[in-house]
Amino acid sequence: MLRRLALAAVLLAAPVGCMDLSGVASAIDDARAVAKIGVVAHPEVSWPASAARLKKCLAFFKSKKVDAIVVIGDLTHDGYLNQYRVVAQAWDDVFRNPVKGIDPNPPRRIFVLGPRDRESFRAEFAAPLEPDLSVEGGEFEVNGFRFRATAGRPEAGDAPAFFADGKPALTNELCWYPRTRIELNAGSLSGVVPRAGYESVKSAASASQGLLVTAYSGSLAVSRIDFGDGSPVAEDWRISLSPDAPRQRLDDRAPEFWADTTLRVIPGEEPGKGLSYKVEWPPVLAKHTGVRAYSYEVEALIPSSDGERQVVAKRLYVLSPNFWRSEDRDVAPVSCRFYAADLPSTGEVRFRVTPVSCSGERGRPISN
Repeated sequence: MLRRLALAAVLLAAPVGCMDLSGVASAIDDARAVAKIGVVAHPEVSWPASAARLKKCLAFFKSKKVDAIVVIGDLTHDGYLNQYRVVAQAWDDVFRNPVKGIDPNPPRRIFVLGPRDRESFRAEFAAPLEPDLSVEGGEFEVNGFRFRATAGRPEAGDAPAFFADGKPALTNELCWYPRTRIELNAGSLSGVVPRAGYESVKSAASASQGLLVTAYSGSLAVSRIDFGDGSPVAEDWRISLSPDAPRQRLDDRAPEFWADTTLRVIPGEEPGKGLSYKVEWPPVLAKHTGVRAYSYEVEALIPSSDGERQVVAKRLYVLSPNFWRSEDRDVAPVSCRFYAADLPSTGEVRFRVTPVSCSGERGRPISN
């Protein structure tokens, strides 16, 4: 009833002819919402300074007036009692701070242990987080809406599930796990770690991401948030709760370089490593070509022995320096480096770059 009155107030207060429809739409969404929760994983807290990212995300969820916050392990770095105290203190600093104000209606808190937590865990260590700590995870209710949370891949169940498996970037559409059930990877507060096989991206260590989930009677709206600036890293997922609805909507289009994109090859010399070739190109973004590239396959090509074709001498898999951020922040050139010592000494070397989507769709390559 109160939400309906608030919506009526928005409509009555807007002057005729200059109504802000976006605000009305937001009020309508708030009126329809059944529950709103924040979900994060891997805070990996050790000493008080290491809780800064956790506190920043809690403050973000507080500003969004969520009904509950789910923190999936690893909660701590080592599973020690003093580290659980730091986690509990981070919560109190945001919601029970006598200086900044004690929240009279704080969100429900749900903590789920991860593998690191369990390594040294003893029951008495849980005292700072009781009664809100779950060793194994499982089902919970918020405003009558059922969810599940687990530190590993969830088992079968009907309720939407959140889990922590690795530290993927939430720009990867596969974080909405492609199954018939609704299973969402919660990302990571302690940096993004690409799966094995990709060239390293140093900036990904500063990533701090999680989910803001709004539940309606028949659907979920899931925002993927970068807590560095509180902005979404990709479009919201809109997930139908109908049992007949498809659970994942991976784009089957391939990412494509726009017309006249050029590939730069910059020779250089590095002490102790000798001659090298830096290969550089602009990122493939959805706003330019319809589909954003998640990664790039980069090949060094040399002539075959008969001189009739090109053969692959070396292949690298590369991510853009800001692959984990929103498109607006992924504008720097992408590059990788090949060393002459790793390539055949005869024949001219050419380079070819192919953009690849998160679902494996391959676009047309460019080369020099």
